[in-house]
Amino acid sequence: MNSLGSSAEEVPKDLPSLLIRNAIRFGDSRVALREKEFGIWQSVTWNQYLEHVRDFSLGLISLGFTSGQALGVIGANRPEWIYAELAAQAAGGTPFGIFQDSILSEVAYIIDHSEATMIVAEDQEQVDKILDLREKLPRIKKIIYTDPKGLWDYEDETLIDYYEVERIGREMHQKAPGLFEKNVGQIKESDLAIICYTSGTTGDPKGTLLTHSNIVNMVAALDEVDPKTPNDQFLSFIPLPWIVEQTISVFSALYTGFTVSFPEAPETAMKDLYEIAPTLVVASPRMWEGISREVMVKHMDASFLKGLVYNLCLPVGYRWAEFKFEKRNPPIGWKLLYWLAYAAMFRALRDRLGFSKVRSAMTGGAALGPDVFRFFHALGVNLKQIYGQTEVAGYSTIHRDGDINFDSVGIPVPAAEISIFEPDGEGVGEVISSGPGLFQGYLKSEEATREAIIDGWLHSG
Repeated sequence: MNSLGSSAEEVPKDLPSLLIRNAIRFGDSRVALREKEFGIWQSVTWNQYLEHVRDFSLGLISLGFTSGQALGVIGANRPEWIYAELAAQAAGGTPFGIFQDSILSEVAYIIDHSEATMIVAEDQEQVDKILDLREKLPRIKKIIYTDPKGLWDYEDETLIDYYEVERIGREMHQKAPGLFEKNVGQIKESDLAIICYTSGTTGDPKGTLLTHSNIVNMVAALDEVDPKTPNDQFLSFIPLPWIVEQTISVFSALYTGFTVSFPEAPETAMKDLYEIAPTLVVASPRMWEGISREVMVKHMDASFLKGLVYNLCLPVGYRWAEFKFEKRNPPIGWKLLYWLAYAAMFRALRDRLGFSKVRSAMTGGAALGPDVFRFFHALGVNLKQIYGQTEVAGYSTIHRDGDINFDSVGIPVPAAEISIFEPDGEGVGEVISSGPGLFQGYLKSEEATREAIIDGWLHSG
């Protein structure tokens, strides 16, 4: 049952309804999305966010997109990606993302397997991929591009500009006001919200089916232990096909109402991180390792004085981090030493890295080494490990504030269940999980679904 009210007791159970709720709550008074173009940050309010989604959704319908169909998106993290995702859901369809670096055979497989009829492709490079695969993808009726550069002389009836689709949708809205809201009102929490294709390292990618209920329930559980507010800021730079990035940039942002910003380009992400100074950061272990390594290398090549300050302050930070990990209250002398180290180096270093306002930082996808954890906690960055799988809507466990143990991946979020299947004498066995985020199965693969879900538990393998 959808609810578009704004009270805490009436949280909507699907993503487009959450967007409508936020437009009602915040209107044009708060920024929902921000994108950097030509060096200037462009802001999108919650009202504008809703208008983009509404117009694109109605435009898709005008072009022949119908309930039950799939819409693919391939490109960099951009507001248009999220507009398209929510627009497809509002039209009764199911979106899915494709990693930009996927090889052509994988792109072809995913689009064909999903039976998508339309694709949103960011630019000429992505459009060319789809055009090259045309003969293998007979279902594709429209390729919608967001960046027209290099495409002006393309003569193909399947190609259409993203903002032309929005224009068509605005015309439909003028003729049938209320149609979008009617469509959203028909969404059930048990309806599919997204197809997430998982890695195909041991075969073809599998399409993980997640409902609105899976997503909203898990985001609500995560918010209980890692709460966010509308005042939070987040920079989206990890590829959106990854479920963890989806969880923050799309799901959690809609649930809580914080601002999501997008870098000008992948290579400017760290510079843009500095400018935004987000309060929330999510990155892969490789990125956290890369940042710590870069800092250490730069200070090895620094002047004598800077190197001396670094070498004096870092051990103090490490000891401070150990106090936190051991849940001990530091003696007054160590508090004074850390205050001096923070004033002498850590505060400036955090600011230079873009972490001056970070209060919650997360990493997932693989284990992060203890030395990297120590380094960031020495700087005062509250870095936490998460564990989960696409099949449980992203998150199962997370470190709690004040309970960071880098030998573990944290404690299960509320409503999530974790167990060890057939443990050996030392308690080692297969990790299995369950809860409201448990997926509905793999698209067109009953056998793989039966192998993954046994007696209501997801087996990690």
